[in-house]
Amino acid sequence: MPELSDKTDEQLAKECQKGSLDAFEELVKRHEARLFNFLCQKAPRREDAEDLAQRTFINAWQKISQYRTESSFATWLYTIARNLTISYYRKHGKVTHCELEVATPNLVERETPADTLSESEEHAALWRAAREVLKDDAFDVLWLKYKEQQSIAEIAAVLGRTEISVKVMLHRSRKKLGHALEPKTHQDSKSDPNTEPFTHLNNQIAFAQGGPSCSV
Repeated sequence: MPELSDKTDEQLAKECQKGSLDAFEELVKRHEARLFNFLCQKAPRREDAEDLAQRTFINAWQKISQYRTESSFATWLYTIARNLTISYYRKHGKVTHCELEVATPNLVERETPADTLSESEEHAALWRAAREVLKDDAFDVLWLKYKEQQSIAEIAAVLGRTEISVKVMLHRSRKKLGHALEPKTHQDSKSDPNTEPFTHLNNQIAFAQGGPSCSV
């Protein structure tokens, strides 16, 4: 019999539906850090993000019987988290977000620790810029696509939108953020404003991911 750590999220969810707390603890271990990062851009303080994350997992456990194992567990989990943040906004109104946690690249792959710090800071700056210029739904589309590497169908499920709508939002979000990231000198140049920002944005997002950017 395979260890819990060897099972997929969906297999673990099936175990949870049979009452296995150990399986649920494994799911929490897998998703808590990334879920917290997602919620950090929704809440004003780390404590609030932690509270939202805890409530998300509590709700997930209480509603685990409603989860359909043929779909992604992560998608289902993020849907719960996003619904909780909507309720949070209704109660607290618009908030100033806490700082995002940004994974630091492997030191072995960089020439010096200073290089690593510089790249980590640029990752954080990219997502801060996205948070400043994009509305919540638009930010979520980029985050789920590039940080969580979810498919268009999965993002549509989280946001409760059609896949076409998500594709349009992704295109517009990339374009808007691309313009915001463009240096002033590029904005004043004669380069095509509809294509130049995409090149810059793709490079930035690929850099933030530590790999190639995802295509729409």
